[in-house]
Amino acid sequence: MFHGSPLILVIEDDAVFRQLMLAYLELWGARVLEADSAAEGLNQAISYQPDVVITDLLLANDSGIPLIGQLKRQLPSLPIIAISSQKKLSVVAQALRAGAEDYLIKPIRQWRAVEEAIIGCLEPDLPQLCQELNEHVSYFSQHDIAASRLCQSWQQLPERNVGKWQLSCRQSSPWLLTDYIELEQDMLLLLAEFNPLDKNSPALMTLLALVLHEPLRQYQNSPEALLNNPAKTLEYINQLLLNAGLACHVNLALFRLQARGSEVQLANGGMQGNEWLSQCNVGTLGIKNVTASPLSYPCARPFALRVQGGFGGEIQVTARHNCAN
Repeated sequence: MFHGSPLILVIEDDAVFRQLMLAYLELWGARVLEADSAAEGLNQAISYQPDVVITDLLLANDSGIPLIGQLKRQLPSLPIIAISSQKKLSVVAQALRAGAEDYLIKPIRQWRAVEEAIIGCLEPDLPQLCQELNEHVSYFSQHDIAASRLCQSWQQLPERNVGKWQLSCRQSSPWLLTDYIELEQDMLLLLAEFNPLDKNSPALMTLLALVLHEPLRQYQNSPEALLNNPAKTLEYINQLLLNAGLACHVNLALFRLQARGSEVQLANGGMQGNEWLSQCNVGTLGIKNVTASPLSYPCARPFALRVQGGFGGEIQVTARHNCAN
């Protein structure tokens, strides 16, 4: 919840998404302005001087990138959060260089991240997390490797529900990342471990937190898409890492958990010699010609996994599926 009823301007030409965003903002205690074009958004920002602006980057007949620059020239202290389905690092970098404080990716699967991003803009001096976020964004923007939502996207909810799945996640290190995608009744679980001494790790963490959005969109349009195959998904992620030009000191594992079956499909790769990658290890990621082979193994219910990372961190994941219906 917000303090003091902040005034938030939403610039979005998708009427359905805009109304959904407005509903959440009002639920959290904000006063809301809305605009469906860059020109209208700029006029409203100058007239009403909101506390925060949330703007889409793909506005009809216009781009949100120049709009961010115009807003910053008119109102230099105005916090701006960019939102878009564009996940390319180059697009993120453009938004941050134009003056955006944060970058959120559609479709929004965790609205709490939106609330936290706004709170970070409204109260920049309160949480140390936000200060660290700004420092990282500044550094990586200068190097054209954009890392938005750095600290916020790493925070893992210890308990969560995804569809009919009940998930529990406990981790002892901020350099471990988990993500979950519901595939009809099944679940795709991503686990990743990063080298805390590698300067590219924050950018890698941000990239991996975003890369499943496009495969998910493809899956929703065609159930035969690559998310059905953890090995193909791993190859897809590896190609994105390669295209980003990032040195990949990362261990990555993908598990497909069956709602009604007793098998788990696994594909993984990363740094050589790591105990938790002893099976199905495709080797270093971020290089050409990586070919992953899927591994299946029987699994008791509930699914339970305990991973000891190569840098002293540990993660424990438990997943239960409610098959009553």
